[in-house]
Amino acid sequence: MTDKSNIYIMSLDPRVSINQVQVNKIGQVIKDLPAASQPDFVGDYLPSINHPLTLDYFFAVTLQQFSFWETKDGKYDKPLLAVLDGKQLKGSSYLFYAYTRMLEVKPAFFTPEGQANLSMENLEDVFRDDQGNVQMPAIELHLQQARAYGRDMLESDLTPEKILKESHNSEKPLGTFLSILDQLSGYKKDPLQKKSNLLALCLSQRPEGFLKFGEDESIGPIVDYHCMRSILRTGMIDILDEDMKTKLTHRQIVSPRDEWAVRFASYQVLKQLVELSGRPISVVDEFLFRYMRSHCPEMTEPKCSECLLDKVCAKRKELFQPVIRTTFY
Repeated sequence: MTDKSNIYIMSLDPRVSINQVQVNKIGQVIKDLPAASQPDFVGDYLPSINHPLTLDYFFAVTLQQFSFWETKDGKYDKPLLAVLDGKQLKGSSYLFYAYTRMLEVKPAFFTPEGQANLSMENLEDVFRDDQGNVQMPAIELHLQQARAYGRDMLESDLTPEKILKESHNSEKPLGTFLSILDQLSGYKKDPLQKKSNLLALCLSQRPEGFLKFGEDESIGPIVDYHCMRSILRTGMIDILDEDMKTKLTHRQIVSPRDEWAVRFASYQVLKQLVELSGRPISVVDEFLFRYMRSHCPEMTEPKCSECLLDKVCAKRKELFQPVIRTTFY
C-alpha cells in the first residue's frame, strides 16, 4: 500500500505522461462553463433534507462506493444495472436508493452496531431488485467493508456526530475529519482518499452544511473510474507503454502497478484542472463524473457532437479505465 504521506513527492510512472497541452485546453473549458453545477446530494434517491439519519446514512453508504461492474473471461463485461421500485438504476444510484429505502424500514441498519452485526442475508435483502435478484457485484467485499467499519467505530467509541464535533473543534476541520477517517475501515486504506474526500464533499455540499472547512482548506481530487476514463479519452494522459495501452483498449484486467500508474497520473491531472480553471474540485469532479459519464459512457458510442469538449478532445474513444477489483472506488 502506498503511504499517504509520500503522495506529494511521488513521481509519475514512466509508462505514462501528462499531456500539458490537453490539460490546459480542458482546464479553460471548465473555467468558461457558464453555469458551474455543483452536486448538493439531494434528490429522489437520497435522504430528504434534515432527515434525522442523514449523517449515519452518508457515512455508511459512501464507504460502499466501489466496484459497480462485472467481469467475464478476464475482461470488463458490463456495469451494474438493476430495477428497484420500477426504476432502472445504474451503479451508485442503485446503491444510494437501496440504502435510502432502508431509512424508514430499518433505521438501526445505519448505526455502527447495525453495520458491525450485518449479515449476508440482511445485505442481500437491501440490494434485492424487483425480480428478487441480488445484482451487486462482489457483494462479499461490501459486507466485509460494512462490518469492519462498524467494528472500528464501536472500538473507537465514535459516531458520525462525534467525528464532526471533534473536527469542528480543531483549527483544521477538514484535515481532522480526513485524519479520523484514516483510522476507519472502508476509508482508511486508499492513499488517494477517494471515498474520504467524497464523504467530505457530500457533507459539506448538503443543504444542512454538516461539515465546515477551515481557512485555506479544500477537498482533494476524487479519482474514480469514470474520471480516469474521461481523462484518458480526452488525451490528458498519454500512455507510452504499448502493453498497457493494449490492456486498456481491450478492457482487460490489469495489475495493481498498471492501475496505480493511470490513477496517480489522473490525480495529478485533477489537481491541475482545479488550479487552471479556478473552480473547486466539486465542479471539476461533477463535470468529469456526471457530465462526461453521460456523454462518454462505458458501453455505447460517445456523443462527441453534443459534448462541450468536442473541439478540444483527443477522441481516444478506444481507451477504457483500468479494470481492477478494488474497494477504493
